[in-house]
Parts: sequence; structure tokens; C-alpha cells
Amino acid sequence: MQVLFERAKKEDLREIHEIEIASFPDPWSVDSLWAFASDEQIRTLVCAREKETGELVGYYALQYVMDEAEIAIIAVKRKFRRQGLGRLLLEEIRSFAIGRGITKIHLEVRSENEAAVHLYRSFGFLEVGRRKNYYEAPKDDAILFTFSI
Repeated sequence: MQVLFERAKKEDLREIHEIEIASFPDPWSVDSLWAFASDEQIRTLVCAREKETGELVGYYALQYVMDEAEIAIIAVKRKFRRQGLGRLLLEEIRSFAIGRGITKIHLEVRSENEAAVHLYRSFGFLEVGRRKNYYEAPKDDAILFTFSI
């Protein structure tokens, strides 16, 4: 599958929010997503679209300051999971970071999200810490990861 990446626009937020609700027990609000989409200084919200159909297949939200960034959200639409799109999103994030002079990328993930934990480790993220009982509903630890470019 060929994928195109583009900065999210206001008209993308409804569809992004639907994926957010389907993907996470504690989804971000449309207003929070718009904060990332509308900020061109220290944040970005990027859509991944299937090249042929234009269908939104995933997205990421990234915030950055100086030479460090944090992946705030990364998600793939359910019907497109297990097709390498998570890795493709990470590769796009790495390219974005290199273009901005970012040398470290951080993220946190639920410890029980085994697919995501496996993806981050296989991509080269290193576990640097844990936050016990960080997530609510359901309770779960957060694993803290860092990737050095």
C-alpha cells in the first residue's frame, strides 16, 4: 500500500476523532486534536492517507522543542492494522524529526498494549522507565521509551 502524509486540516478532525475513539480507552477530544493540527510552531498532527483512495488510514501527533520530540498519539485505523502502517508512521516521524534537527524522540505506551510495545522495541526505541498505575480505566502502567537519531 502506498501512503501519502499531510498535515491534518480542520475537516479531517471528525474522522481522526472516530479512529481515536475506536483505538483508545481515553481518547483525545476534537479540541485537543485541533490544538495539534493548528499549531505550526511546536506541534503537528499528520494524517496518513491511502494513495489510491485517499482514505485516512492513520495519524500521529507530535510535539517538539529544540532537539527533542514526544509522540503524543500514533494510531492506525482498525481495518488497516497489522499491515506495517505503524512502522511507516514511525519512519515518517523519524524523517520529520531529522528535518527539524531533532535527535531524541520520546513516547509512553500502556504496558498491556503488546503490539505497540513490540513495534517500538523493534524500531529501536529503548525502555527508559515506567510509571506505575499511570493509566486509568483500565488501570495500567506506562512504559517510557526513547529513540535516538
